[in-house]
Amino acid sequence: MRHAIDRLNVKGSVLVIKHGKPWLNYATGNKADTSYLINSVQKSMTATMVMREVEKHHMKLNDPLSEYFADVPGAKEVKVKNLLNMTSGLNLAKGKELGTDPFISDKMNLASDIANTVFDEKQLGKWHYTAINYILLCGIISKLEHKSYEQLFRKTYIQPLKLKQTEFLWSSKAELKASHWLPGYEYRSELQRYRRFPHAKAVKDAHDELGAGSIVMSNHDLAKTMTAILHGKLLSEKSQAILFKGQAPTYYNGGFYNLPRFRAANGAGSGYYTFFRASDDGQNMLIIQSNHTKKGRFVHLRKKVNNIMSLILRFNKKGWKY
Repeated sequence: MRHAIDRLNVKGSVLVIKHGKPWLNYATGNKADTSYLINSVQKSMTATMVMREVEKHHMKLNDPLSEYFADVPGAKEVKVKNLLNMTSGLNLAKGKELGTDPFISDKMNLASDIANTVFDEKQLGKWHYTAINYILLCGIISKLEHKSYEQLFRKTYIQPLKLKQTEFLWSSKAELKASHWLPGYEYRSELQRYRRFPHAKAVKDAHDELGAGSIVMSNHDLAKTMTAILHGKLLSEKSQAILFKGQAPTYYNGGFYNLPRFRAANGAGSGYYTFFRASDDGQNMLIIQSNHTKKGRFVHLRKKVNNIMSLILRFNKKGWKY
């Protein structure tokens, strides 16, 4: 198994949990407890925060978006559940970018994003992956709780789970260092080498993708958080069954691709890759993170990681299952 993982030639950290216990925990570069920007893997955490609001009867999955942000185009037609499974028909207008430049506040970012959002009625109910869905969800839960997304995230995950290597990318250098964070690097073909991704730009992007790409985590903290989400006390079993059930052809809902044999989440951006896989019973997990990326390599690695997860599931306590 380690040979198969090492053949990916990823510079980073690896964690394999088998039958609920660490099976492999090592680094192919950096250290086993290095923290990385998890990018879109964060969406499952945001989705869980949304579902907790549903459990508290503060909102419903069938609520129209107009109950929270009436100015969004198509808000009367789009429902909260459409945002969670990326079937809202919403997107940024052509040529527009997320957030304000420079960053001012989450509130100003959200106002700018709403002003630049367009609605395609023909795409309502059809899957289209775009960060605006989860940015709007962040706005909803902040409005309901009268707290910032960062405050809610810390209260939901960092504090109760006692996460030690988890921080927001815009935290102080001292806080990032304490979390064992390392900067990301991108391969530049014209230079024939990896170049450090500018931290200021990475922080700007993290603010712009609030709730969808702003958290750094170690493999240990990520595994602990995902276990709490999928099989812990953060959500009821009923809520888990509703949120983490997708439909063909994408099977996407609640931040995961909920495939027949395992759940998958991927993150890429600012010089980082994160690949998370977990069996439905939560007893088997595969996490691979890297802070060295190369254009065009993400899709190739994603397929390979899926194959490795299938191998992990084939190996049980009695040996290989054919």
